[in-house]
Amino acid sequence: MIITRKIRMVMIQGALRQMLCNKIMSITFINQVSGTARIPKAVLLDLFKRTEKLYKKKIREKSISVIFVSENESKKLNSKYRNKAYATNVLSFESFSNDELGDIIICPAVARKQAKDMDVGFVWWLSFLFTHGLLHLIGFDHKTKKQEIKMDDLTKKIICE
Repeated sequence: MIITRKIRMVMIQGALRQMLCNKIMSITFINQVSGTARIPKAVLLDLFKRTEKLYKKKIREKSISVIFVSENESKKLNSKYRNKAYATNVLSFESFSNDELGDIIICPAVARKQAKDMDVGFVWWLSFLFTHGLLHLIGFDHKTKKQEIKMDDLTKKIICE
């Protein structure tokens, strides 16, 4: 996938790479942000598995990359791909490959600020953003209020299962 290759080419040295695999799928976690609190990879993997149970045909035998980026990198990507000149919490890039679902880009710094502003836990909000990004990769969107409500409800259902 083009975005995956471009992002991997600009990885900072010492990026955390951990592959969690089973016969169904694989998730690659890449942390480009030094000094970031520990990323709850086991929680995110569990959320992936919960989503996979609901959408087996769309997810089965697919791989994804979850990349944690700085505010500066988030702003660059958001500007380049969405024409928005600010750092965002999560971006999803669908793959057009048969074996890749795509990439989920998360900015922990933005997520932490938002979690504090909303008075929710950082891990809960990170879980929400990851699941939200994953739902985008399997075809959900929120261009209308009705779609937004449906997607938010589904995200919460998966997290709270």
